[in-house]
Amino acid sequence: MTEFKVGLMALATMAAIVFMSFKITSNQSGFGDYVEYKTIVRDASGIFPKTPIKVAGINAGRIKKIELIGNNALIAFEVLEKVKITTDSKLRIKTVGFLGDKFLEIQIGKSDKRLESGGSIVAVEGAGLETIMKDASEVVKDVKEMVASLKNTLAPVDQTPPIKKILDNVEQLSKDAKEFMGKMKTAMGDGENRLDTMMKNFEKVSANLAKHTDEKNKESAMADLKVILENAKKATDDLKQIIADIKAGKGTVGQFLADDGIADEVKETLSGVQKLVNKVDSIRTELAVFTGANTDYGAESSAHLKIFPSPERFYLLGLTTSEFGPESETITRTSTNGGAETVVINKEQKKDQWRFDVQLGRKIHNWSFRGGLIESSGGLGLDYDLSSWEQRFSFEVFDYTDAREFGVNFRISTHIQLWNVLYGKLALEDLLEDNRSATISAGLRFNDEDLKGLIGFFF
Repeated sequence: MTEFKVGLMALATMAAIVFMSFKITSNQSGFGDYVEYKTIVRDASGIFPKTPIKVAGINAGRIKKIELIGNNALIAFEVLEKVKITTDSKLRIKTVGFLGDKFLEIQIGKSDKRLESGGSIVAVEGAGLETIMKDASEVVKDVKEMVASLKNTLAPVDQTPPIKKILDNVEQLSKDAKEFMGKMKTAMGDGENRLDTMMKNFEKVSANLAKHTDEKNKESAMADLKVILENAKKATDDLKQIIADIKAGKGTVGQFLADDGIADEVKETLSGVQKLVNKVDSIRTELAVFTGANTDYGAESSAHLKIFPSPERFYLLGLTTSEFGPESETITRTSTNGGAETVVINKEQKKDQWRFDVQLGRKIHNWSFRGGLIESSGGLGLDYDLSSWEQRFSFEVFDYTDAREFGVNFRISTHIQLWNVLYGKLALEDLLEDNRSATISAGLRFNDEDLKGLIGFFF
């Protein structure tokens, strides 16, 4: 009864993992109907199948396929039908942080017309560091022109400042008016008193004007204006000095803008960082976990991890366990006093057998060639991927037992996609032997995007 409960618990756990894998890896944007679209970009580095498509920062779909069309990359992707993609929508390639993963973001346009299924969305590709540096240089140039214009307005070279000219003209006008009024007083004898009053008032105005135009008087407007002009001149001189220092290559900004060596070092550093990021980002993985039964070995489970440091090379690490291991024979020959020889053949089959895979492979188009340890013994393998059907055919030659007549094990197998990450597997072994065996199993196969979605669900 205890074994039955344990078996029931194991089945329930496996069913929960399968259901959760379907829910998360099917499409991280959620359940529903999807509409397919496409776009063309000049540079698709860091973008892979199942890379998420976001609208307003929320997952709304994913990339299905990327292929080379001429010198550009054609990206086919799908978006939830409930998201209305209009005909004037734009698509941008964005990054999460400076060294983070890339994703595609769709900016919905203002049109009311929905883009038909299979339609193309225009990709807007961003600018690089060179454009940013060019813009910074233009800003510095504009600041320099503005300062020169301000300086020429307030204090032209070898000329009297315009404000001083205005004050001199006002003072001369006051003197002329006083002289004119004196002449008018002499000419108009009867209006002398009235003219005296007018003159006194005008003198008061002139005195106030003279007071506020006196540079030596600290309370005059002229003194305040002089202070303002002096401060403006100091600010202009300081700004002029700063620009001169930048042009001369002084300071961090000056060295960055003026020293070609530093600029080259920065470019080389950024280029090195970019190469490292691209190299790490180009490493792809594929994880497959299967469980089933073999006609000879009983229950059998396996896990394999493929690591692709480049699209054409890969490493394969694997572990296989079965209820019983392969059958081995022990032959004992005995003879008593030179009599007839007695031959005793003992056959042994170990329980809970573990076998390991460590292989190096090369991928050429849809073909994969690999060699190394296959189930803890030397061997070679050949795979063919039928991508249109999501199916893989494999042929392997290896030997993990000496109990067969022809010495090696020939195995053919096929993987076929049942739904999303769920795959079925059928394998035939010992094809040259009388005691052939077959393995039927089912399992899950994940790529990088599936694993990101699965890990992100828990963390």
